[in-house]
Formats: sequence, C-alpha cells, structure tokens
Amino acid sequence: MSFTYQSLDPVPVTKPTERNLRASRTFQGIPGIAVLPSGRIFAVWYAGGHTEFTENFVMMVVSDDQGASWSDAVAVVDPPSPDVRAFDSTFWIAPDGRFFWFWTQSSDWFDGIGGVWYSILENPEAAPSDFRFTPPVRIANGIMMNKPTVLSDGTWALPVSVWTGERYKKHDSLGVVQGCCMVVSRDGGKSFQLRGRIDLSQVEGGPCFDEHCFVEHLDSSIECYIRVNRGVATSISRDGGATWSKPELSDTILGPNSRMYAFRLRSGRILMINNDTTNRPREDKDWRTRERMTAYLSDDDGKTWPHTLLLDERNAVSYPDAQQTADGTLYIIYDHERTKGGDILMARITEADILAGKLLSPGSRLQIPIDHTRSVPETPEK
Repeated sequence: MSFTYQSLDPVPVTKPTERNLRASRTFQGIPGIAVLPSGRIFAVWYAGGHTEFTENFVMMVVSDDQGASWSDAVAVVDPPSPDVRAFDSTFWIAPDGRFFWFWTQSSDWFDGIGGVWYSILENPEAAPSDFRFTPPVRIANGIMMNKPTVLSDGTWALPVSVWTGERYKKHDSLGVVQGCCMVVSRDGGKSFQLRGRIDLSQVEGGPCFDEHCFVEHLDSSIECYIRVNRGVATSISRDGGATWSKPELSDTILGPNSRMYAFRLRSGRILMINNDTTNRPREDKDWRTRERMTAYLSDDDGKTWPHTLLLDERNAVSYPDAQQTADGTLYIIYDHERTKGGDILMARITEADILAGKLLSPGSRLQIPIDHTRSVPETPEK
C-alpha cells in the first residue's frame, strides 16, 4: 500500500471535464442526497476507472423536477495526482442552511490516514453553471461516510473513521489512531475536534469499514450503529460521545456487512435504511447478499423496528443515504450493480407509507432512476 503526501493537498471543487461525464463513466456508486427547501435535489457519488481505486472522483448532479430528470455532472472533486483518489462523499444542509459537501481523499485505495474535507456551496439556488464553492478545508484524519448528527445541545457530531487493521497501520509517528470516531464542532463548523473513539479491535467477527452513524436517544445517550464483518454492531455513550461502551453485535439490527443509515425524524420516530437479511441468518452461506433495500421505523427509540417498507427487492442494492424535508417527505438514494450497470436510484416516500407497509401517499414512488453507466466486466465491490 503506497502513500504520498499529495493526498493531504487541497483539491478544489471544479467544473467537470470529459472524463467526468456520463459517456466516460464505467463504474459509479456510494451515493448521497440533499434537498433544498425549494425542492431542488442534489445527488453525489463517486466514479472514475472501473472500480474503487486511484482514478476515483466525486461528482454532483441536480434535479429541479422532483427527480423526473437529472443533470449530468455539474461539479466534481477530481484530484490531479494519479496516486490520489476522492471518494466516500456526502451532502449535508446545516441547521443554518449552509450546504456542506464532504468527501475523503487518500492515496492508493486507503493509505491508513485518509482525510475528511469539506467545501460549502454558497449559492445552491443558482444555475449550476454559476455555482460558487468555498476553498476546501481538511477537518480530520480518516473517512466520513454518513451525515453529521446535530445533538440536543447544538453540537455537530461527525461519524469519522480510521479503519482498524494491521494493513492500515502506517502512521503511528503521525499520531494516527485507528477507530470509529466522533469528531465534533461546537461552534457551527468554525472548528472541529476529536471527542471520542470506539475501539473495534475486539468486536465479534472483526471490524470492517465502520461507515457508522449516530442517533441521540430521548434519555440523551447516543447510540452508534457500525458496519462490521458480521453485520451491525452498536455502542452507547452516556457522556456526549467522549467514552463508549464495548461494541456488541446487534441481535435486532441485521445486515450483510454493508452501509446502513439511521436518523431521527420530525415525528420522533427513528428511520433506518438497510438491507433486509432477516431470511438469511448468519449461518447461511449467502447471508452477505446485498438485497432487499428496506426502510425501517422504530417508535420506541430504537428498541424495535416493527414497521417496514421494501424499497427494492433486487440483489446488489446498497449504500443508502436519506433526508427528510419540512413537509415530511423522505428522499432515499442508493446504488445498484455499481460495477456493472452503475445504477443510482432514488425513492420518495413518507412515514405513512412505511407504517402501512405499502405506498399510500400520492407523491410516493420507488426506484426512480438518477443515472446509469455503460456495462463493464464485474469487479469486486467494497
């Protein structure tokens, strides 16, 4: 595994070139979504090359008609060094309305240090050709896959990870410590500090890529949901994220060793988007199949998840992200066959749909296509 300090250089958001456009893309996936109060929808994912490696870049697309049609790439983060990639990106609209674009930079596939960066889109309602982005800022070592969580005291809690394992242990002299981390900002994004770290070295079945997210419970404890080799592990903090319980494999939240996403809705319920593996126990040889993308609702603060809506029954569906808008609509994005068809898809649903287990709301729709690439030979997925 190689390392170049060029991965620590800032890469500004720029306009796309030919290599970033749909006709040239043969691999894409790992998406995120954001929706403005006006209804404009933004999607982000990464592409470049035929799989996850140094050719990767992250890209932004836009829809102004509720997802019926989408632009091609309107902005990209595309590192100029052939040894550096940009990947694992997400959009987030902060409480004050600012539009944050987060991404990770690393040399090689993952060089053991990585780095989470952000840029702010200053005029998200403008024509895409006129978008203005602030200079990129590096806020932490590691990778951030899911959106920040705003805690009840106003703290921004960012789910940042430095992957655990000997093959990633490259930078002890630089003070890089592995673990599933909470990086916080207590001043609205002016500064960021590491608050706490979950040690995954002893988790049952071993750690994976973490891709964790935080949910604050009604008693002010914080639960962290973590991707691990055997599905989903959870850990609890009762001091705002400074210290964490030993991560334990969940018996109520299953998964095929893939990203999931959970957050609290305006109603107080918790939404989780995850692959449904209830019919594939961990002893099943195919339990890691990424199938049946499903929305789950909990109305008892995450103890149980009795309400479900199947979003996509197919195999090779993965990596969901979501946002709820002020009118209660849920926008959910995920990928399908990222190294073959390269589908990026969206669901537009409501809590009422999930509670009913079927689409009831007039505007609800599943499997809305956002983008698709030409097919290439299949390669291993992350």
